[in-house]
Amino acid sequence: MLIRPATDEDTDELARLRWEFRIESGTPATRTYETFVEEFRAFARDAFDDTAAWRAWVADDDGRLVGCAWLRLIERVPHPNKTLDERPIAYVTNMFVEASHRNAGLGRALLDSALDFAREREVDGVVLWPSDRSRPFYERAGFGPGPLWIDVAGD
Repeated sequence: MLIRPATDEDTDELARLRWEFRIESGTPATRTYETFVEEFRAFARDAFDDTAAWRAWVADDDGRLVGCAWLRLIERVPHPNKTLDERPIAYVTNMFVEASHRNAGLGRALLDSALDFAREREVDGVVLWPSDRSRPFYERAGFGPGPLWIDVAGD
């Protein structure tokens, strides 16, 4: 199994993983898979631009993606002694490993790749919103109790 940065060539597989993740999480599909993939392709064209704030890593099982993790750098409000690109916040999202490949260390390897990038980028901190089921996984990785949150329109 290879953990590697995602590329634009992974777009359709990443769309499939995103779809599986949301359906498994209980999100009802209100449009077709094909429509979703088209929207995901447009998102990925921007996300995989070298200057984009998005990064992604994949678990590649001989050409078939079985897991992914996404990270977005979030610019902070200007600071009196830091430039805009210094000390952003990193947001980790869409951590997913297919059920058949869970409990083999892939989730941790994907998360470690994202955290290594965040450390190299010298972010101020990393934030994520775990599910109740995933909370122990993130706590084992060193995450604390989490930010305050109000659900406005969520899913």
